[in-house]
Formats: sequence, structure tokens, C-alpha cells
Amino acid sequence: MRGRVDIHQPVRGRLIVLDSTPTQHLVALLQATPPQRAVGALLAMPHARIDRLLAVMDVRLLGRMLLAADPDRRAELLSHLDDGRVAAELGLLPMAEAAVVLAALPVERAGAQLDRFAAQQLAILLDVLPDPQRHRLIDAMDPVHRADLHRVGFERSVVASLRRTSVNLSWVPDDHESNLFAGIMHRLVGIALCYLDGGDLPAAAVASAQRTFATRQVHGVLLVTNATPSLEAATLAQEARFAGLPALLVTWTPEDNDGVLARALTRLAG
Repeated sequence: MRGRVDIHQPVRGRLIVLDSTPTQHLVALLQATPPQRAVGALLAMPHARIDRLLAVMDVRLLGRMLLAADPDRRAELLSHLDDGRVAAELGLLPMAEAAVVLAALPVERAGAQLDRFAAQQLAILLDVLPDPQRHRLIDAMDPVHRADLHRVGFERSVVASLRRTSVNLSWVPDDHESNLFAGIMHRLVGIALCYLDGGDLPAAAVASAQRTFATRQVHGVLLVTNATPSLEAATLAQEARFAGLPALLVTWTPEDNDGVLARALTRLAG
């Protein structure tokens, strides 16, 4: 009889569904099927039916299927989803799983999705990917977001280095910049993280850091930067009378050893 519901259970590892099976019943059948097998059954259907099913499919089911699929099938499944739906899925997945899905997207689509994440989230997300996939996604990013990602990576490296020296760290509360407190030798030192995407560190960065910590009862300010300090910045840092705080500039990269920052803090706290 035309229009009759007819759902077949898996036979010899295959899921067989008649064309007359209604959409909602078929989604329920996919829900009850192991996700990897469900992916194969879904992608074996005509394109128009795949699109109808995805339009009503629960995000949790779709997420399970995306993660269970092999790379080729994951990419094929993602080709049926518009950017808005992919963004909704990524927002519900843990970072490690979101990274797997992102890595399956074509470069141009991945770039649009990456722009939706804050730099801190991006850094965590990209950490879980192998180098080739990470570099491919970074290359797809908007240059402004790429610079933000490099800044976050630099700041995370500095914090990790300081923590390995057993320094007590805390972020400055109610602060919109990258400033920390460091407890060392029963003294409190202010740390300003100053990443530049290019050029020399300006004197304005030194002045800003000293003003930030001037009322916070620290013994000095350490500016950690990836850039070369300008002559004006180096001169201002040596003028301990400015804002009443001595400042010390350190140019540092993740390739430097932990002792570089530890010695600078000890000098300010001594």
C-alpha cells in the first residue's frame, strides 16, 4: 500500500530503509542505530532526503554521527550543512570534538567558523589538533584573528613558564589588559604581558603598565614582550621615579628558558 510505514532493522550489518519511511520515523531509527552505521545509512540516501533528515535531526544525534564518521564521510556529511548549522553544532561540542569537526571542513568554510571563536577558545581548540591540521586552520583565519591567536599563545607560554618556577600568579581583577600579580620572596610584583604583531615596544606600553600597578602596592613592574624595546621605552623603564615604580623590560620567546623570567622577577623583588 502506497505511503505505508515500513522500517527494516539492520540485516547482516546493513541498515535497510524503504523510500516510504516517514522522516520522523527514520530519524528515530537512526537514533537507535550505532552512529557509525547510521552515518553510512544516511549518506546512502538521495541528497534531497539527507537534507530533509538533517533539517529535523536532534543536534546530539548529529554530533554523535559527525564524530563517529571516518574523515571522508564526515566531510561529506558536513557538505550538507550550512554554516549556521555547523556553528550551532560546534557550539555544543567540547573543544576537542569541535576541533575534529573543524578539521574536516574545507579551508574557506573553516575560516568562517574560526572567526566565531574568541582567541582564548581558539588556542585551546587548536592545541588538540596535529600540526598539519592546525597550520591549515591558522592559515585560513582572518589576519586580525590570527594576530589575536598569536598573542594568546605568547601569553599562555609566559604564564606556563612562570608557573614552572613556582611563582604564585593571579590575574589583576577588573582589568582589560593582560596584567598579572606574581608573589615571590614575600613580595608582590606586577607583570604586564605585551605582545606585538610587529615593530618595537613603544614607551606608551611601559607608561601604561606603570600606571596600572601604581596604586596596587607592588614592588615593581616586569614587562614581558616578544618585541625589541624602543629606545624611548628602555629609557622610561629606567626612570624609577615615573609613577613611583621601577620597571624592567624582558624580551622573551617560548624558546627561552624559564630562568630568564625567574631572574627578572627576583631582581625586582630583591
